[in-house]
Amino acid sequence: MNTFAEKCRLCDRDMFLKAHSERHHLIPKSKKGKITAWVCVDCGNQVHRLFTNKELEKEYNTLEALKSHPDVQIWIKWIRKQKRFGVCHKTKKRKM
Repeated sequence: MNTFAEKCRLCDRDMFLKAHSERHHLIPKSKKGKITAWVCVDCGNQVHRLFTNKELEKEYNTLEALKSHPDVQIWIKWIRKQKRFGVCHKTKKRKM
């Protein structure tokens, strides 16, 4: 088993398997972003559902900025109660 033992930087859930995690670029790669943060797959998917790459680049390019958005706060409150990962499946992203 590939143990990982990190916490999601958004929802603070324990990610024991690497399959539960992803490196989220705080400024999208398409916008030449290089700084990343480990987040769970659910939070990574939700961030890209809520924001365009342009919004992520200009307004929500730090963990603090992401966490301050009301929709993200609602999401974090909900996802922290979930016992398993993958509850938030990838869907079509917002138009860029």
